[in-house]
Amino acid sequence: MKLNIKKYILAAAAALSATICSAQQDLMVSQQVFSRINVNPAGTGNNKGFDAFLLGRMQWAGVDNAPWTGLFNFTGYSEKLRSSFGVTANYDNIGVGNSQTNAQAVYSFHIDLTPEYILSLGISAGMNVGYFDPLANTLRDESELNSNTFVSEKETEVKPDFNIGAEISNKHWMAGISCTHVTNDSTTTFKKGRHYYAYARGFFSLGSEFDLAPLASYMHMHKTNTLEIGCQAFFRKMIWAGATWKPDVNRPFDMSMMSATAGFEWDRYRLGYCYDFNIGKYNNLPSNTHEILLSVHF
Repeated sequence: MKLNIKKYILAAAAALSATICSAQQDLMVSQQVFSRINVNPAGTGNNKGFDAFLLGRMQWAGVDNAPWTGLFNFTGYSEKLRSSFGVTANYDNIGVGNSQTNAQAVYSFHIDLTPEYILSLGISAGMNVGYFDPLANTLRDESELNSNTFVSEKETEVKPDFNIGAEISNKHWMAGISCTHVTNDSTTTFKKGRHYYAYARGFFSLGSEFDLAPLASYMHMHKTNTLEIGCQAFFRKMIWAGATWKPDVNRPFDMSMMSATAGFEWDRYRLGYCYDFNIGKYNNLPSNTHEILLSVHF
């Protein structure tokens, strides 16, 4: 099956971007640190009340059929049960006629190791829905529709999905490990392969008005290994700005991405924006990628 030239270029760029941005199937989200339960069910927090988190990401804005992502997380905490409950749902439009939808219920149990340190153990379970529509592509030769090798029917595959994780924290730092899609030892068009995560984030005061929050994370899937190294600066714990470097471990200066973030918090609301651009060998790929988040604490 042959695509028309515009969609072929888009598909090639998508494949290269997937390699640059870790070749992973999990969501490529630059502001993940603000709400982590879709990659680590232990990252629910232990604040009284409820938190709602909404994120939208448009890759290569203005390009027809460009990938886009939507993510919704919702969590609540019970002091009596020492537990958090929540849901996470996301839609990932990977490319032309190809998308995945994932929804899971999340639970984590909190253990007071000391008066300063809290250990959270989490698990989530739900469904992953993979969808592929070959007719969304434009054929150069319509006779290919009658070919024995041409898949002409839309396909949908629904599979159970599970994540596990742990996170330890105090008021100055947190660190976590997790595994997503635990039962999937392989990756296909319709399901996400198993991913392993490890991350740490600090939060240090630089006086009465400024705080610094360095971040480092690592992701492994099959033969793919990627890092994320960044830092955010906060002014009066209200306004922040930062930058993140996301290199491929095997080719850090050939395949990597930079992210610039900014946002503010007011009362119970948080609003953030991120702009991603490619650097290194493939910096000629489209960099017009935007991400917006909104979160509310009830």
